[in-house]
Amino acid sequence: MALASGFIFEPLALEIKGLKDAPKTLYCVGNTRLLDAPCKIAIVGTRKPSLYTRHTTAQLAKQIARMGGVVVSGGALGVDISAQKNALPATIMLAPCSLDYIYPPSNAPIIRQIAQEGLIISEYAKNFLPYRHSFLERNRLVVALSDVVVIAEANMHSGSMVSARLALEQQKPLFVLPQRLGESLGTQGLLEQNKAQAIYDLEHFCTRLAQDYGLKPPREPESSDFLRFCSQRPSFEEAYAIYGDFLLEQELLGVIKRQDGRVILA
Repeated sequence: MALASGFIFEPLALEIKGLKDAPKTLYCVGNTRLLDAPCKIAIVGTRKPSLYTRHTTAQLAKQIARMGGVVVSGGALGVDISAQKNALPATIMLAPCSLDYIYPPSNAPIIRQIAQEGLIISEYAKNFLPYRHSFLERNRLVVALSDVVVIAEANMHSGSMVSARLALEQQKPLFVLPQRLGESLGTQGLLEQNKAQAIYDLEHFCTRLAQDYGLKPPREPESSDFLRFCSQRPSFEEAYAIYGDFLLEQELLGVIKRQDGRVILA
């Protein structure tokens, strides 16, 4: 599947520091000004995340975008595309194929939106379909272009764990989401070996990012935006993925309520 006609793919002059096998030429479509963001945070993980991981990833990505940061990922199923969808337009996608293709095709609507509003980068010129090694090549660029790396959820032997190793080699700050015992054994192992830090509180994590990288302090969602969103009767899962605990607070205050699995204004 290809991107819609009308997109212009351009060579990108970008020096990638700390990468031994950095590509000589990169190609891009979209807003290259995102590369100048004060902090770029990679959010990657499994293609089959738990509901908790999807919700937390979405909430984190949304907050990073509000603060003036940029989310970097690979556009894959699961954690990657959830993070990028919720960070739009503040997101950079690294593609495992040339820009005249979309991969995976099931993510085509969001990937096209990233091309229009965010930025997509590839090291492949044209007519290059993804193959096994190109996913790992893509992952090394995701890490190299980022200032901070977050592994949301990962199995022990996975591409996300390769990204974790690359982050450690490049001395990038590495964070993971805390998970239940017996789940996400890859990130659990990183914590056990003191190779990563856990994000126990999203607000504290984002406040730390703001202080370290000169971002806007975290803020609560605008009430008018929240009320407008809830007036559309979204599902509770969709609303929580965007607003997180703020949604529960508004429910306790009697601003909204749940009805047949949907959020409505009280």
